Amino acid sequence: MNYDDINITEKKQFFLDSVAKFCDKCGGPYSVDDVKILQDTKTSAIIHFSCHICKSKHIASFVAKYGISSRVPINTDLEVDEVQKFSKKKVLSLQNILDLYIGIKDKTKITI
Repeated sequence: MNYDDINITEKKQFFLDSVAKFCDKCGGPYSVDDVKILQDTKTSAIIHFSCHICKSKHIASFVAKYGISSRVPINTDLEVDEVQKFSKKKVLSLQNILDLYIGIKDKTKITI
C-alpha cells in the first residue's frame, strides 16, 4: 500500500501503530479520534496526540526514511489550533525577546 494513497483515518491508524499506541503520561490507549495530523510530507509528519483519559497532549515528529521511523514526544498544553497558529509565525529575533523582557521585567502583574 502506498502511504500517499491512504485516507486520513488510515493515516491516523498508521501513526497509532508506528508512533504511539499509548499515552506517555497515563499509559491509556490512544484512539483514532485522539490523533490530529498537523503536517504530513512524504518523509516526515508532525502529529498531535490528545489523551481522552488524562487530557494530556503530546506532539510527536515522525521521520520515515529507508523504512525507519523515530519518535520524539513533546509534552504540551497547546491545542491543535494553537500549534497550527504559532507554527505560522515568523521567527523572533533576539532583539524582540530583549524588548519584551525590558518591557515586562518591572511589572508585578501582566494581563494578556
